[in-house]
Amino acid sequence: MNHGYCLRTLYIFVCIVFFLTGCSLQNQGRTPIISVEASAPSTFTIPDIRERMIYLARQEWELFGRPEINYDSEPPTVTYPTNVIHGHEKLPPFFSRIFMYWYAATDLPIIGHEGEIRPWSGAFIVWLVRSAGVPESDFPSTVLHWDYMDYLMNSSLENRFVSHPVSDYIPKPGDIICAPRGDVFIQAIHNYNELKRGAYHCDLVVAKRLDEIDVIGGNVADAVSLAHIKLDGAGKVLPVKGRPWALVIEQQY
Repeated sequence: MNHGYCLRTLYIFVCIVFFLTGCSLQNQGRTPIISVEASAPSTFTIPDIRERMIYLARQEWELFGRPEINYDSEPPTVTYPTNVIHGHEKLPPFFSRIFMYWYAATDLPIIGHEGEIRPWSGAFIVWLVRSAGVPESDFPSTVLHWDYMDYLMNSSLENRFVSHPVSDYIPKPGDIICAPRGDVFIQAIHNYNELKRGAYHCDLVVAKRLDEIDVIGGNVADAVSLAHIKLDGAGKVLPVKGRPWALVIEQQY
């Protein structure tokens, strides 16, 4: 076979290989073009603020072992599912969560003068709304429930959150219900118009059925706990001795 012919054939073959390889490498370096039909349905919907608050509350409740409070007993009792770790504010894994709630709401120290953990239920509610994307103008940062209650009771009707007497409004998931606490202070509050600065507790409504709602709050039995709250025939919240509900904070949108 002619030696020159073989060399020319080999040269042509090598050129073809380099050309194809170069095209392949060049194509690999390009950003792929993804075309989607205009009518294609979305496969994911970003949860709105209301849904994010509920998801966050349920997430923290799960983390604390899903404790449930029964206000029908006297005093109220707490139960946990079997074979779960019982969440408690003084245990290291849970204390770190409480730190997170607290310092999302204030720069004040969480430890009191006698070494106690300060009440953190107000900080928990603020952490929920702030983590869900609610601005300070709609819901102020504070560790005292009364501070944001008072703010919302005096806010315009255009605010995301507005307050109602518990007897005038049917709550829905994403709303917040509040009650005075402490035997002495409870005796001083008989209705919405008598609300004043003092000790309160508030929970987030996370579910609703025909005759009851589920609420989740912080610092209940030293954990993030859930309670089933009864509704009357009109769907209004029924106060109980441990939680004489007086105010509902509606999330309007």
